[in-house]
Amino acid sequence: MKAFPLIRALFCLVLIFSASLSADDGNLEYKVKAGYLYNFTKFVTWPEITGATFNLCILGTDPFGAVIDPIEKKSAFDKPIKVIRLDEAIFLSGRDVKIHCRILYISHSSNPKTAFEKLKIGSHATGMLIVGEGDEFVAGGGMIGFVNRDGKIKLQVNLQSVRQTELKISAKLLEIAELVKGGIHD
Repeated sequence: MKAFPLIRALFCLVLIFSASLSADDGNLEYKVKAGYLYNFTKFVTWPEITGATFNLCILGTDPFGAVIDPIEKKSAFDKPIKVIRLDEAIFLSGRDVKIHCRILYISHSSNPKTAFEKLKIGSHATGMLIVGEGDEFVAGGGMIGFVNRDGKIKLQVNLQSVRQTELKISAKLLEIAELVKGGIHD
């Protein structure tokens, strides 16, 4: 019975977020993606969550804009969610290594390969879910990627990349995702 609310939430997530996107509503696309990012907090197991906030970081140009801001009114693991927008140049220089991102969304404007290499150097990446978009993102080593299939936002998951961390993705989330092999983390 304890799993029923999770199953119901996942079912609602699939129904709501697999709705067709109209070509002229970019905001809807990013509302869907923001909803997924929040719901990942329910379907991913992290190592011990320390710190005062659960940080969701956006690396590079922020495609969400104000659409993602309402997520800061929610919480994850009894901690308020904080959205942090990271400048790519500063991130790659290593000057903001004190920020502990639980979810790192790599914007399409950023170079995922460069970010992956930077994350491999820092040990803080082991408890970080790395999310992005496009077919190449997950094949290149990202953990979860958003792809547009026939006007619907779908998920791709690279289990090899996830397994190299301390994260565990729920089977319920994996059921709705396309699994992709390969990546630069191999």
